[in-house]
Amino acid sequence: MTYLVTGATGNAGRQVVEHLLRKGQRVRALTRHPEKADFPDKVEVVAGDLMDPPTLDFRGITGIHLLTIGGDDYATLNTGPDIVALAEKQGVRKIVTLWNGQPGPVETAVEAGAVWSGHTSSPPTS
Repeated sequence: MTYLVTGATGNAGRQVVEHLLRKGQRVRALTRHPEKADFPDKVEVVAGDLMDPPTLDFRGITGIHLLTIGGDDYATLNTGPDIVALAEKQGVRKIVTLWNGQPGPVETAVEAGAVWSGHTSSPPTS
């Protein structure tokens, strides 16, 4: 099983990557700036932009830790329906969102889809 962490180079995403590695999971880290990733060799770093779903590749991914914001301005993502449709089409079985407690387009799309597993409001600590 491979887990994709979106926003992997951010504060929360980096902690999720570290948590999954400690649990022995395979991790694919999605970032808009792979050259800045600085992860251990066992982390597969891939480029992609949640604001541009055609740049995303979820093939071989079991679960996604999905941000609900994107871009340098941390704007609410309006691409939720496209992201969820692509994830389902490519065989993702679980999506967990990192959100601020206010439902938006990503949460709505994920909850309406077939692979939703819940929300996290902060990254795991152990």
